[in-house]
Amino acid sequence: MKLNNKFWLFVIVCITFTSFIAVTLAVLFWRQISLSEQQILLHVFKAQFWYFFSAAVFLFTAFGFTLDWFFRFYILPLNQLIEETQVMNTVNPAHRLKIDGSREIQTLARLINDCGDQYESAKHIIDQTVESAKAKTEAEKNILATIMAELTQGVLICDTVGRILLYNRQAQRVLNKVQRPSVVDDVEKDHDLETDGFVGLHRSIYSLLDRNLVQYALKDIQGKLETKKENVSAHFVVVTQNRRQLRVETLPILDEDKRFAGFVLIFSDITLQLEHAGRLNQHLKIMAKKLRSSIAAIRSTVDLMIQFPDMGAHQKSDFLENISVETQSLSRLLRTELTETISFVNSRWPLSPIRATDFIDALKNETKAIADLMVEVLECDARCMIRVDSYSLVLSIGFVLECLKKELNVDCKRVRLSAPGNLVQLDLIWQGEPVKIEALRKWSDLPLTGVQKGYPLTLKEVLEHHNAEIWPQTDEQNNHEACLRFFIPMVHSEAVSENIRHVTLLPKGRPEFYDFDLFNQAGQTPEMGKRMLGELTYTVFDTETTGLDPRGGDEIISIGAIRAVNGRLLHTETINQLVNPSRPIPAESIKYHDIDDGMLEEKPTIEKVLPFFHRFAQNTVLVGHNAAFDMRMLQMKEKSTGISFINPVLDTMLLSAILHPAHNDHTLDTISKRFGVTIIKRHDALGDAIATGEVFLKMIPLLNEKGIYTLQAALTASQRSYYAMLKY
Repeated sequence: MKLNNKFWLFVIVCITFTSFIAVTLAVLFWRQISLSEQQILLHVFKAQFWYFFSAAVFLFTAFGFTLDWFFRFYILPLNQLIEETQVMNTVNPAHRLKIDGSREIQTLARLINDCGDQYESAKHIIDQTVESAKAKTEAEKNILATIMAELTQGVLICDTVGRILLYNRQAQRVLNKVQRPSVVDDVEKDHDLETDGFVGLHRSIYSLLDRNLVQYALKDIQGKLETKKENVSAHFVVVTQNRRQLRVETLPILDEDKRFAGFVLIFSDITLQLEHAGRLNQHLKIMAKKLRSSIAAIRSTVDLMIQFPDMGAHQKSDFLENISVETQSLSRLLRTELTETISFVNSRWPLSPIRATDFIDALKNETKAIADLMVEVLECDARCMIRVDSYSLVLSIGFVLECLKKELNVDCKRVRLSAPGNLVQLDLIWQGEPVKIEALRKWSDLPLTGVQKGYPLTLKEVLEHHNAEIWPQTDEQNNHEACLRFFIPMVHSEAVSENIRHVTLLPKGRPEFYDFDLFNQAGQTPEMGKRMLGELTYTVFDTETTGLDPRGGDEIISIGAIRAVNGRLLHTETINQLVNPSRPIPAESIKYHDIDDGMLEEKPTIEKVLPFFHRFAQNTVLVGHNAAFDMRMLQMKEKSTGISFINPVLDTMLLSAILHPAHNDHTLDTISKRFGVTIIKRHDALGDAIATGEVFLKMIPLLNEKGIYTLQAALTASQRSYYAMLKY
């Protein structure tokens, strides 16, 4: 209830109570006097009725004006004084009180303004001192930020649940599957907006990378930490939708107590490297063919000369000439085509050394189909090492087992590991006939989608990356058993050389250069309503429309949005997208937002923009000013786009009415002025969204002072506001 309503309700109650007492006393007095005295009083009242009536009207009028004056000059200014002092004391120290009221109220306002001047002057001196002290640290921070931004590798840091805490430009470039609409707007007018994947603070890395890949790497790291190995990094490869291949190195971050606090992902685009390796490999095959041809020609010539030692001089000269030509050809081949090292091929895929027996253990732990199999280790030294990408090779073996089960109705019962010579042999053994070579070739060309949905590599590609092969075999000791044998190159432990990555420990204090507060925050849960307002992630948004009647056919022509994380606006994560409404824009609307029909002709329609915005705002709380109107505009498009916004919504207009009930004006301009927020561009979707975001962040401490700490408390308080009853 508004303050003036409360006051007048109090006045009415007081008047009613006073009148009741007066009437009660009059009745009692009337009953105490005699009949003759009653007649005398009635005669006097009738004779002087208009006098008594005029006096009563005058007294009630004077009483009413007195109450109204008291309310306007004492009660209402006092509440405004409290509210505006709170603004000065929290979000806008430069704000000054301008209140109409009694002389005492105005004197109190001047004293508060004087205190504000003194506080601001002292704060200015303190700020200068702090800024001077921070100058050196800020310079170091900028140096590190520049180095991070210009690294050739993408770097991305996540907390324990996979939320992004820090990323550089290269990580955003290689991981973003979406081209931002603000860029598309000006460059590629016919671009069809995509909706999968954003790189941004507090977003989940699992919306960009396969959760299984990351979890497999983290599990590998956890095992290395438990066994106290020196090198605790893990590697895997990501193949994007456009077949680009990213090498990813995973490193753990431990807190001061050596507990897992997050992880680092380092990305390298190895697509060109692999393509070059493929060309080099093909080149080597061609060279090998030429070498075999030349050597065969020389050998056959020499054999003939040995077989016929008494041949004529002319024939011997021809044979020697032939040998000379072939040796010159070999010399040219060695000189021109074998100068490049073959070691580049071996580095084309990030393979990590592992003991063969450890790989078998990992195989049993990760593949359900192998978990119950009997494992035999024959002729294999415990130090026998192989270099593999465990994840992809495990998927390959699981894929082969599925093919055996589905196509040949074969159940593999045994796995045998042996290491004769320089090859490690891994046998999948079953009772029955061996696999035909034609079936094996068909399986080799299939992607491993049966084991891991969406995994793009084929069995053949994985084996080639490992320099491994697979062949059907018949068991020499038991003719009733058949097997498929994987041949994997062996590496010697002394030949293993890696760049060792050491554990990153967080200092007990806060790091100098970056804000890692999100390490200690809770994850997004269904109980979002219980979370503190300062912990939530927000998408502050605004729309511009052709008019103010959603049901009457008015359309969205612009959407602007900015993310707020950890109490600050992220100006690098915004949307500023014009939308083609497929209808003319009224001239009255153009006067407000300066968007005309010509500016929207080549822009995408709402059917393309809305899915993009929905993805951008996923798992966040929506914030808007007069958000009921914007939400209604979005809801009108649910049927045509299939997009439904179920995010919790906070409205700065309703929150302002909660914080400052003594004020009647809660427009964005008025609130911004009260909080000291400058609106860069009014009636521009992104400009209004940024201003709304700044206002909202300044409201949070004021809400806390009123006992409103959580999202649910803010929503409940908003529902009690008068403005919550507005419908569109």
